[in-house]
Amino acid sequence: MDEKIYSAEFKEEFRVCPECGYTDGFHTVLRRDGDRIKWLFICPACHKMFDIGATVNLF
Repeated sequence: MDEKIYSAEFKEEFRVCPECGYTDGFHTVLRRDGDRIKWLFICPACHKMFDIGATVNLF
């Protein structure tokens, strides 16, 4: 799997892969980034990983 993280813009919905056009949604991964957790999205078809800017602060 390609470990490069691609930036993607979130508008109303993030369901279609901007790289390959797959239309049935994404797998997700949570990755620690200091005091935050990044919520990343992986396309099941092309396996590219996307960051739409979704994060959670840790307590």
